[in-house]
Amino acid sequence: MISLNFSHLQCFVAAAETGSFSAAGRLLGKAQSGVSTAVANLEIDLGTRLFDRSRKYLRLTEEGEVLLRDAVGIVQGGERLKDRALSFCAEEDTHIRLALDEGVHSQFVEQFLAPFESGFPFTELDLQTGIFNDVEECVASGKADLGLLISSGIPKRLEAYKLLSYVSFHAVAAADHPLTGKEAVTISDLEDERQLVVTSRGDGKDTEVTHFSPKRWLVDSYGACASLVERGMGWAFFPATILNDPLVQRNIQQISLELEIREHASPLYLIRNKNRKVGKAGRWLLRKLGEYAM
Repeated sequence: MISLNFSHLQCFVAAAETGSFSAAGRLLGKAQSGVSTAVANLEIDLGTRLFDRSRKYLRLTEEGEVLLRDAVGIVQGGERLKDRALSFCAEEDTHIRLALDEGVHSQFVEQFLAPFESGFPFTELDLQTGIFNDVEECVASGKADLGLLISSGIPKRLEAYKLLSYVSFHAVAAADHPLTGKEAVTISDLEDERQLVVTSRGDGKDTEVTHFSPKRWLVDSYGACASLVERGMGWAFFPATILNDPLVQRNIQQISLELEIREHASPLYLIRNKNRKVGKAGRWLLRKLGEYAM
């Protein structure tokens, strides 16, 4: 059974990249003789010659060229392993589970993911999406550590939460829908047309939207609802946070409502599972999300 020494592989890769044992030694901070001996021992372990030493400069053998690709992968993987282990020693989280309401998902991605990736490259981020009480369910049940929740009231199942802002909802329809062309749509007008109601995915089918029309279809995704609205299948309430999202922007326009029913707003909460301790990455997210405003 072949036993490989990681240091020997490093010397092999460095010698192949620099073209000489002395240059590889300078790169690795080792003596030239130490690099040469390491490569010779690796050749013994592998049972094949890696370099042609008959010329002034090192030249890979055919076998060496093939094995170099594997060696590079092993060395790079080892370096990643070392960096990841060091990050854990620095109290960085191994992973963070974050539940987001679909209504704020796009804004979160735009504002937070790039700096998070830059600051915590070895922390695994598990992004979960839901609508209304789906998010609270994920955090309360332990499936997620943190969440951004759009809700009709204060969270009922969690003690750790913070009110961040309010999200306004607007009525929308397709550009050629009968309601879009009217200047002041009344409650009676809304009642005459099918309403598409976005709900949570749980058994309760929670929704933050008033039911105006007796003709209703329930949809558990803003993307799916936008597709139906775009095709003229009905009108719906969408949060202002996603009206500019490519998923819902297409052939959809706001409806001009009478003043008394023009819009309503729902609270946006940052919620947390107190049983889950977080490290540097989690604390960074809590701080940044705590500053989040619509």
